[in-house]
Amino acid sequence: MSLLDLPPTPTTADPVIVPGLLSGLGITPRPVPRWITDKNLIESIALGFVEIDDDLFGETP
Repeated sequence: MSLLDLPPTPTTADPVIVPGLLSGLGITPRPVPRWITDKNLIESIALGFVEIDDDLFGETP
């Protein structure tokens, strides 16, 4: 499925920005699971060098 497959939204709807897009563009920090404590790994995740699957968060990010 692509964005082109989604139904159109009403012109009166508020704009929606996917959080992953914001973090991918560097506008917001990438989420890091709380159980990760290694500072180097946290920095690598924040810089986008390591991707964390949503299932590993243990909660909805």
